[in-house]
Amino acid sequence: MVNFRIMVVEDDGIIALGLQNKLESWGYTVDPLVFSGEDAVDESFQRKPDLILMDIGVKGELNGIEVAHQIKELNIPIIYITGLVDEIVTQKAMETVPYALLKKPVNNHVLKHTIQSALGELDK
Repeated sequence: MVNFRIMVVEDDGIIALGLQNKLESWGYTVDPLVFSGEDAVDESFQRKPDLILMDIGVKGELNGIEVAHQIKELNIPIIYITGLVDEIVTQKAMETVPYALLKKPVNNHVLKHTIQSALGELDK
């Protein structure tokens, strides 16, 4: 199995650590765990993870959608995980062409399957 690196962008520490534990139990490496939009941009360019799990409403000067626009050139698949269900926000998020948009709370089976699909693991 390839050791995929997933960046988690989530400003709620409890949710972030929960995601990290879940991902590591599934065999993924969380590198890095990021708590703000600005750090997400910096870390994306530095580390170039295989996948990004991104909270749309992440705190900081940049939200998740703005982060996605700034790192678009890296072609890293993004899975948005959000508690925001506003139609306008959802539309703006979809304009960044994410791999998926999942609503909180996320079902573990759905999350794992979506990650595997985004990383091409289901094609093998």
